[in-house]
Amino acid sequence: MISRYSSTGLALLGIALYGGPLLAGLARHGWAVLPVFAGLFLLYMSARRGPDLATGAGWAGLAIMALVQAVLVTLVWAFGLGLATLFGAIALPLWAPLLLTAIAASLGAWAHRDAAEMDVMLDSVLEALEAAPSDATGGEDADWPETPAEVHAALEGALEALYNLDKLLPTVIDPVVARLDAAAGVAAFDPFYDVAGLEGDDNDPLIDYALLRFVARPHILAALIGRGEGGLAPTLLLDAPNDEVRAEARARVGDLLDAAAPDDQLPDDDWLALMAERFEGEGYEALARRCRRT
Repeated sequence: MISRYSSTGLALLGIALYGGPLLAGLARHGWAVLPVFAGLFLLYMSARRGPDLATGAGWAGLAIMALVQAVLVTLVWAFGLGLATLFGAIALPLWAPLLLTAIAASLGAWAHRDAAEMDVMLDSVLEALEAAPSDATGGEDADWPETPAEVHAALEGALEALYNLDKLLPTVIDPVVARLDAAAGVAAFDPFYDVAGLEGDDNDPLIDYALLRFVARPHILAALIGRGEGGLAPTLLLDAPNDEVRAEARARVGDLLDAAAPDDQLPDDDWLALMAERFEGEGYEALARRCRRT
């Protein structure tokens, strides 16, 4: 399957994007088409990089992107002209290469519309991981511990039970979470986290919600804070597709604040600002203020 982030998908997108100016050069269309191609390239790159136009740095980044795209378009178009000189021009109406690049740029902009948000989220999660204390005996070179088979078995049982549920309610999900806690305790967090927060059709709100309810258990939350991982699940799920999951993720951030978790385990400023913009009216502004990040 070709996905938007796969190497095949990106290669096909690049061929279509650059194919337009190349074909325009092969057809000996004039230089007047170059600003149009550069604008289409810039549309795609702006969506992918997401410069913050509220700052001077964002505008500077946009200007640099525009310059780079203009140079790339000119080079590809000139290469097409060179091929036309060597092997002869092709008969192609002007709208054909423009349409090819326009479709590619539009599809690319849509497919990667959340790339900037994902970058911020990943940066936030990585910061939390880096803040986690290293193993005292192994340091950075220690092997990541294997999850015991009994923990995997307990999680599989919990997931099977969750798949048979149809309501995102604590009264429905908490009994499943309690059984998982009794069987595996905090050791279940890592494999549980790995199956939550998936994208697209793979996403299951029940799994996301259950993970957050698992983290809500006081001794689980205390253990995660102690090892520097208290903010991983809430940060991951603050932008979940399901609004009830997002509400539960915000509640977990509130729990972290109530537990006086270190600042490096809280969602960072950029991530909260993006969430406030994307999910207006859901309380992310108030959450940012509680985190003392207005």
